Amino acid sequence: MIWSEQASNTVKPLFGICIVAAIIHFLFWINLIAYSTVRQRSMKWLYAYLITNLLLLIRFILLYAYRWSPLCVPYLLRTIICYCEAISDSYLNLLQSYILLALNICRYLQVARNYNVYLLKHRIIIMSHFLIYILPLLYYIISIVCHQLLLETPQGNAYDLLFITITIQIRFLLFSYFIPVIPTLVFLIFSLKHVHNTDGIRTQQIIDARLKYHRQLVMQSIVFYSLWLFLWSPYLLLFPFYYKNSTTGSITQMLSCVNIALGPIVIASLDVRFLRAWQSTWNHLIKYIRPARVAPMPAAILPKY
Repeated sequence: MIWSEQASNTVKPLFGICIVAAIIHFLFWINLIAYSTVRQRSMKWLYAYLITNLLLLIRFILLYAYRWSPLCVPYLLRTIICYCEAISDSYLNLLQSYILLALNICRYLQVARNYNVYLLKHRIIIMSHFLIYILPLLYYIISIVCHQLLLETPQGNAYDLLFITITIQIRFLLFSYFIPVIPTLVFLIFSLKHVHNTDGIRTQQIIDARLKYHRQLVMQSIVFYSLWLFLWSPYLLLFPFYYKNSTTGSITQMLSCVNIALGPIVIASLDVRFLRAWQSTWNHLIKYIRPARVAPMPAAILPKY
C-alpha cells in the first residue's frame, strides 16, 4: 500500500494544495461558529456543498497518511479502505453537482415566486438531502455487485473504478454531469431574467434597487459558476475515461483541489454576511497580532525628581 516513487511525485503537489485548502476551510468554519448572522436556513445547500469539500479534504489527507504509514491492517479492513478510496472521490464530486442544482431551484423559487421554501417546505428539503446522499451511493454499490464497475488496483498507486463498457461510461457521464448541470444553468438564467423584469413596478427607487441587486447577482453568479464549471467539470467529464493518477487525471484532480480551496472564498462572495464575518475576523487578528501603541505622557505631567 506504500506509494511508488511516481505516485509520490504525483500526489505531493495535491497534498500542498489540500493543506492550503484546509487552512481556508478552518477559518471559514470558525466564522460560521462565531457569527450567528451566517447561520441561516436559506444557506443549507451552501453548507452542504462546503461539507462535501471538507470531506474530500479529510479523505485525501487520511489516505495520504495511511499510504505513508507502516501499519499492517487486516485483509477485510484493507479491502474496505480500497473500495472507499476508489468510490469516495467521485461520489462526493457527484453530490456537489446535485447539491448545486437543489440550491438553484430553491433560489429560483425565492426570487421568482417570493416563496420561502426553506421555511414552508422544510420536510421536502430534508427528504431532498436524504435522496441526494443515498441514491448515488446505492448506484455505486449496485454497479459493483453487478460487476459493471471493477476495482482497479495498480501496484503502489491509488485505487480507482474501472468502467467495463463505453455504454456504462456514457451513462455515468449523463447522470453525474449533464442531468444536474443543464437544469442548474436553466434555473440560473430564469432567476436572472426574473430579477431583471420590472413590469408592474412604478416606483423608480424600487426599480433602481432591483437593477442594483440584479447587477450584484449577475457578478456573483458569473464568478461562482465560472470557477465551478472551469475547475470542477474536467474531473467528472474525464473520470470515466482516465485513471485518476494518470497525467490527465492528475491535472483534473489538481483543478478540483484548487476548487476546494476557493470554495469558501467564492461562497463568501455570494453573501455580504460572509464578507462582513471575514472582515471582522481579519480585524480581530490584526488587533491581536499588532501590539497596541502607548501614547507618550505629556511633558507637563512628567514627574520631577
